[in-house]
Amino acid sequence: MTATLSKDFDEFLFAAVGEDASGMPLTVLTVFARLGVDPWEEAADLAHLPLEPAMQRLASRLEAMPNGPATAADTVTIATRLIGLLHRRPKPKVHLSEAPLREKVIKQSKRINVAFYYLAGLILLLVAQWAMATQHPRASTDITLAADPRK
Repeated sequence: MTATLSKDFDEFLFAAVGEDASGMPLTVLTVFARLGVDPWEEAADLAHLPLEPAMQRLASRLEAMPNGPATAADTVTIATRLIGLLHRRPKPKVHLSEAPLREKVIKQSKRINVAFYYLAGLILLLVAQWAMATQHPRASTDITLAADPRK
């Protein structure tokens, strides 16, 4: 699975985890990178997991980090806070490209309605013409030729 560099995970990936032994600040991104894990792919995987399994997986990643959090309780606390950032559902965004598409679909459906009414009217006219033609039988065009009296 290839994850795109989406901004959806920025708050999670750039969240502070603590400091390493040399005093450098650690973020989720640096922890995943130091573990040899693709940060965006891991964030996407964690986001698709239910809450408990995601917290357990993140906690195990934090524990695997050399010079990581001091205690298991610290790891759970940090994982809980970070998963809260990841599992926060943003409001769905309406893309600008969707609005014209919606308008196009509405216009197209109006055209289909108009075409349907024209077709229904045409069928009604044809039925009316057929009904009128069957009510009035045509005059007979059978002309018998009378015998020529000159013969």
